[in-house]
Amino acid sequence: MSEPPAAVVRPTPRRVSWAWAVPALALLVIIWVVISQASAQRGTRIDITFEDAAGLDPGAELVHRGMRVGVVRTIELTPELDRVRVRAELAPHASGLARDGSRFWIVRPELSLRRVAGLETLLGPRYIAVEPGDPEAARRASFDGLTEPPSVSADDASALGAGVSVVLRAETAAGVAEGSPVLYKGVPVGAVTGVELAADASAVIVHARVREARLVRENSRFWVTGGVGVDFGIFRGLTVQAPTIDRLVEGAVSFATPNRPGRRAEPGRVFELHDEPDSDWVGWSPSIAPDEP
Repeated sequence: MSEPPAAVVRPTPRRVSWAWAVPALALLVIIWVVISQASAQRGTRIDITFEDAAGLDPGAELVHRGMRVGVVRTIELTPELDRVRVRAELAPHASGLARDGSRFWIVRPELSLRRVAGLETLLGPRYIAVEPGDPEAARRASFDGLTEPPSVSADDASALGAGVSVVLRAETAAGVAEGSPVLYKGVPVGAVTGVELAADASAVIVHARVREARLVRENSRFWVTGGVGVDFGIFRGLTVQAPTIDRLVEGAVSFATPNRPGRRAEPGRVFELHDEPDSDWVGWSPSIAPDEP
């Protein structure tokens, strides 16, 4: 007697449910958006090495043109223990500062015969000032910080490039230094680009550049502006001549051109730098058209 055939039970195929796929996909999209936003908000990391970081703390700002363009993340010693490495993060909109030629320096209070700067840091925190390099220069992530602010910025040098260079010969520097302004009627129109002794050490040679070349004539006169002048007379009493506070501590060079201007000064022309102006120089007020030769 043969056995009855065994029943074969086949499992019912399970239907795949896609109900879970929608929330999973939505979760992945949310994670991707969060990561993308975090990546977009993260700035460019750079290292700046200074001789010291006195007064600088993590969280200090990097500033360009009065605007916050980055923040200091950490401050640590270099492996050789002879310098300080500042790790900073540039804001996304300021990533172009991380290029060759950019300059960084710590702004500290400075009051000297040469300059007044950083007085806001007497009460507020120190910060790092930034001067950008060529926007077409190669990118870089490490920089050597300056020990002091640049005397003439790249923007100033570029602006002065279209002017005329003159050489001023004086008995003493009288507080005039590289970066000191050159004034015409009290308005800055140039800057001192260098100060040195004459070859025979008999005088001081001041190199200056004036961006308004038409103002400098062969018969122009130059003198030092700065300091406090005191004049006393029996009948006129005591007279104190004091310029603005920035001129008290930093010498400036002023010049004037006669009402009948001479020919335009050739580049490199030598002028005498007087200690003070003659009374008639200050009253000169020539009319000089922009295209006047």
